[in-house]
Amino acid sequence: MPYDPRPISEGGNRGIDQPDEPGGFSRNAPEGKFRIVGVDTFDGGDWVYKDVDTLEEAKEFAAEKVKENPQMFKVHVYNDQGKHVHQGGTF
Repeated sequence: MPYDPRPISEGGNRGIDQPDEPGGFSRNAPEGKFRIVGVDTFDGGDWVYKDVDTLEEAKEFAAEKVKENPQMFKVHVYNDQGKHVHQGGTF
């Protein structure tokens, strides 16, 4: 899908903060966990990789994914309050 910065509910392809839409999700991890979110900065798509128990585990996973996809790719980590706590990758 080509880049469209609008949220899914408005016809775009950003799923973050759109938990009630197909393909949408919340940035908040379950209580006590960390949510790892991937973003393809070329087409604008985003997705949840998984939720993990520790920030260190999330950082290690993010580093591996960035190594696999070194360009036009970002990984973000959010805590259970939806606060952005880590990022990796480049535009």
